[in-house]
Amino acid sequence: MSIISKEDGVQMRSISIDSNDGLFQGNIAVMLASTSMLEQLIKKLKAVKGVKSVSRLN
Repeated sequence: MSIISKEDGVQMRSISIDSNDGLFQGNIAVMLASTSMLEQLIKKLKAVKGVKSVSRLN
């Protein structure tokens, strides 16, 4: 969460997390001013140790 909260211009709208057998999956909805900001945020989230995938949902 600190990656998201440290970014200027990013508004976190909602978060949900499910866990199963020690693994978890989460969905985070954010509001951004541009797709380039989204691409930068996705890149930073993918670099976090333990994160397996990050994708944009419409």
